[in-house]
Amino acid sequence: MVSIIKRIWHLRQKPTLARANRASFTNEQWKGIRIKFIAQTAAGGIAFALWFLACSSYLFGTLYLSPGRHDNFHVLAIDYDGGVVGQAMAAAYQQLQGPSFFKLIYHSPEEFPTQEDMYHAVWEGKYWGAIAAAEGASDRLSAAIQGGEAATTYNAANALHYIWNQQRYTAFSNSIVQSAMQQLVTGTRIAYSKMNGTQASHFLNNTDPAAVQAFMNPISATAYNIQPAPFGSVILLNTVAMAMPVLQQFFFLLVLNGVAAKYQLYTKMTVHSSLLVRRIAGILFTFGAALCQTGYYWAFRENWNVNGNQFVLTWMTFWLLMHIHLLILDSISTIAPLPVMPFVVLLWVFLNIASTLSPLELQAGFYHWGIALPSHNAYSILITIWTGGSDNRLYRALPIMFAWWIVANLTTSATHIRACHLAYKFQQEEEGEVGPAKDEEEAAAPRESQAREPISRQTTIARTATGLERQRTVEEIAREQRQVYGPSVPPFA
Repeated sequence: MVSIIKRIWHLRQKPTLARANRASFTNEQWKGIRIKFIAQTAAGGIAFALWFLACSSYLFGTLYLSPGRHDNFHVLAIDYDGGVVGQAMAAAYQQLQGPSFFKLIYHSPEEFPTQEDMYHAVWEGKYWGAIAAAEGASDRLSAAIQGGEAATTYNAANALHYIWNQQRYTAFSNSIVQSAMQQLVTGTRIAYSKMNGTQASHFLNNTDPAAVQAFMNPISATAYNIQPAPFGSVILLNTVAMAMPVLQQFFFLLVLNGVAAKYQLYTKMTVHSSLLVRRIAGILFTFGAALCQTGYYWAFRENWNVNGNQFVLTWMTFWLLMHIHLLILDSISTIAPLPVMPFVVLLWVFLNIASTLSPLELQAGFYHWGIALPSHNAYSILITIWTGGSDNRLYRALPIMFAWWIVANLTTSATHIRACHLAYKFQQEEEGEVGPAKDEEEAAAPRESQAREPISRQTTIARTATGLERQRTVEEIAREQRQVYGPSVPPFA
């Protein structure tokens, strides 16, 4: 520790860090800059704080008062039994129904003749789940209470059957659909005891343990899960993971723009070639980034039952999503001022996460426009892939995704042409400023005095169309270059 302190103290004695070569922030030298620095820093800090407040409020708003919208989850209900078990299920739902409980949509057995038809309705995504009182459930229970072979073979789980899809917004399917199904099954058992318990006790065979067991536990349920998703990282698939496709594209653009500026991609290369080079670079990067994201999904899948075909389809979906994000951010970054880009990226990330964070059924109507965002439709496609074709919304999701892709390609091409035009224009102006036509008076000035002048105060001379001369600072030239290339990152700037 002592040696470290000595080294730090020795370092502070170097001329580059010595107080004699520097001025304190309270020094008069900083008098004019001090106020500007404080004002601009405060303004930027307040702007970012308010922008995060607005974006976070939008995100939190998607789930605000959502427990009061659980009845927007529609669940199919069918009474194949036609007896006391089916009546008990209906009575239990009457006790449980409300805004915080899913809504049972009753249909007749004629509309759904078999439980396969029920399963298919949930598999298609028409309902969040389905529950049925099994055919003959009341007769089997009545026979079991009286003892004998009927009591020995009686299985309470055959009284009710319910179907759900855990892969479809897993956190909400677990907490709203499955949890409520279990409540409904328990409520059905309680309702049966109230409705038929006294009467059934008169026929109970007290000497038969199996009959007593059937009387004590008359009703349970068998659950059919279309696509189990029991692995721990599943809660990240539609939340944090959906921000990664946007952030990766932004950081890649920083590198791409920096390299393009360094090697004068916009000024030396033909417009068609430079556009093609950038487009190929974007396609290759998004292919690789999509492969990486799909790779860590599979690496942490635990016992998630997915195969190689689903891996490739997931990869292609992420590629399309990432390329859309890249093209959108590329279009905006080429025309937007540099200070605006953090706000744009932050907003785009929050908007897309909000569209995948929870089902639209739980969100207030104001948020339903999110159905048009790329991430919402990409996640919809992913659910269909991961469940083997269930909850199929490809008829809507794919056209929306490709519409984004086509429009973004067109806008990126247009902004690239603009960037090439401005880059060549600014380069010609700069070459004219440092060429032979340079002002004679400036050329005759002593070079030593120019070398001593701070870089922030050096200026260049530009001729206007009228022949008049004006001074242009280095900062102004930098801003002009920024208008062409967009944001970049060191050391590629």
